[in-house]
Amino acid sequence: MKALRIALVVVVCLAALGFYGMRHFARDKHTLLELKAMVGQGDLGQAFQRMDSIGGFQNPVIDLSYQRWKKKLVARFITQEEVLENTSGNTVVNDVSNIYRAYWRSELMKTDPAARTDSTLYHALADYMLDNGLTALTRDSLERTIKNDVELGRILSEQGFKTRFMLRNGIQEVLIWNQENRVPYTVALPKDTVLTTVVFITDYALNGYDDYATFGSAQVGGWAVQESATLYCNRDQYDLGSEEFEVSYLKHETLHFTDLNAYPNLSAADLEYRAKVIELMYCTEATMQDRIAQFVREADGSDRSHSHPYANHALMTALSDMLFQRGFEQDLAVWSSIPVEAINRAAAALYAASEATLRQDPERAEVI
Repeated sequence: MKALRIALVVVVCLAALGFYGMRHFARDKHTLLELKAMVGQGDLGQAFQRMDSIGGFQNPVIDLSYQRWKKKLVARFITQEEVLENTSGNTVVNDVSNIYRAYWRSELMKTDPAARTDSTLYHALADYMLDNGLTALTRDSLERTIKNDVELGRILSEQGFKTRFMLRNGIQEVLIWNQENRVPYTVALPKDTVLTTVVFITDYALNGYDDYATFGSAQVGGWAVQESATLYCNRDQYDLGSEEFEVSYLKHETLHFTDLNAYPNLSAADLEYRAKVIELMYCTEATMQDRIAQFVREADGSDRSHSHPYANHALMTALSDMLFQRGFEQDLAVWSSIPVEAINRAAAALYAASEATLRQDPERAEVI
């Protein structure tokens, strides 16, 4: 009898803990995803400050995932106990990758983006190229031109690798890969049906600072090349039969291509705004709430040069005004109460408004 009572107490306690934990699951999950979004956007210093204030989560499953993730972040960025490993079978690519990762490890920890500098990165790259006889340029010539990335791109190309250099959220980054395949696609947009080629990248040696900072949970999904009507796609990020690929990649990136041609001065934030509007025009029940949640979670209107978070903030503010007649609505429960078709229509109205403005002046730089 005593054993039965003990068993019942244990069952009741476990049930109570489970109920207590589930009550906090959605909230804790949202907060953890917000933290990961901060890291992915390059706000690692601020993310650590927020982690200090959080301590842990009440839901045990979320807390376990969080503590493991935080431990890896601390080893990589605080104590720097993590050993930088090779990213490919090529020595030059490995060395260049480690130079970039050491730079990211330093710059991502700065809480003030204005304090970031790329001088240490380019000095390290110049020293490496010269010390290893990889360039015929003199030091003076190399240091004058190294920031255009042409010489480093040439060196990596000679090693059999392709590259894309970018400046995102104040961070210099590079994507390095050597395997890809090309597939033609026809993409329907509100104004046009576009024939394009998607280059699927299937093997990265280095996949940008957000991949490095988040241990792969955030990555560059792809980009558009205006001159060749070509889209580049991170193949591992997508199920090619999914709405995420059909809408959030194909339609999103193809609109970039058409906008780059039709409106050549449009800012990066405005390009992202219009492409995200297109997503919400075509999303169905399958993906709408996930996209809304991500846009809300990753919104930040403080810096236009941070194009994705700025566009997220502009879009969700405009939609909130149309659907709720108030400022930026952050409560996901409120968004989930709105029919998908209503969000589709509101997004279509936002697209039409931006399109009308741009047609009046195709040389505009901003619509938001």
